Amino acid sequence: MKGPIPLPWLCGAARLPGKALLVGLIAYYKVGLTQKTKGLKLSTALFEKFGVSRQAAYRGLAALESAGLVSVDRRLGRCPQVTIRKKGIKA
Repeated sequence: MKGPIPLPWLCGAARLPGKALLVGLIAYYKVGLTQKTKGLKLSTALFEKFGVSRQAAYRGLAALESAGLVSVDRRLGRCPQVTIRKKGIKA
């Protein structure tokens, strides 16, 4: 995993319920692999490598999105495309 992960982002994700923090860290892991923070395709297989079910992953993404930490583009039958939002994050 490449960093740095902004501390306010990390603190915001840590306050969320369920697997939201782990889902966020998986997104940052993917950033380290692809070197981009926009349009990350997060597959069920990637979540399962970390022990996160598809349902838990979608709930985690929804929580992160509600908190303003990510934006998610959902399309039927496709992996969600996630953009990590760093601006406007408060500790």
